[in-house]
Amino acid sequence: MTESVVILPGAGSGGLAWGDVATYFDASILPLPDVPSVTRMADELVDHIRPLPRVVLVGASLGAMVALELARRTRVHALVLVAAGWGIQVSDRLLDRISSGGPSLICDLAAAGLAPSASPEHIQRRVEDFQSRDSDTLLRHLTALRDYVPGSLAEPPATLVCWGESDRSVPLEDHVELAVRMHGALVPMTSCGHSPYLERPALMAHWIRRACSAPTRR
Repeated sequence: MTESVVILPGAGSGGLAWGDVATYFDASILPLPDVPSVTRMADELVDHIRPLPRVVLVGASLGAMVALELARRTRVHALVLVAAGWGIQVSDRLLDRISSGGPSLICDLAAAGLAPSASPEHIQRRVEDFQSRDSDTLLRHLTALRDYVPGSLAEPPATLVCWGESDRSVPLEDHVELAVRMHGALVPMTSCGHSPYLERPALMAHWIRRACSAPTRR
């Protein structure tokens, strides 16, 4: 049976940074709705997910939290959760920085989501990704992420948790907690940070493919 791969990008993302990965699977990219809570994001997206066969949800950061909520609302074959923990800490300092704006804000945020060795092309791709959404969407998304507390799933689907080893936003121990709570596996990814789908798309596609072939848990 053919899997339906659905990508849920992170906060403030239009999904442009996922383009290379999406082409491996003819995947759908669903940018997150600009609404004030993670649960409402899932409520608005669930009708896109329910009709699809053997859904593999691939969520990054805030998108990973929305994927958890979607797995509570409808049947999901597998989850690939990227750059995420069991909830994600968002500091008031970061929210204040985003609220203040400034000419360097987007470039600074784009670079912070990549490994220190990231190429200028990757930084520019993330800048363009952020710029594809309304300028206030990132702030609203990160506020919703700050306020979100996950709830346990009684029967979680097969789950991979992908950790970029240079991730400066979500620490390793948070990724480990997410994998443990989901009865899943942690996947370390070298030479990338908070955006392994952009920095190492072929490797990201490899692990999504592994999730597609996972046995059904329920």
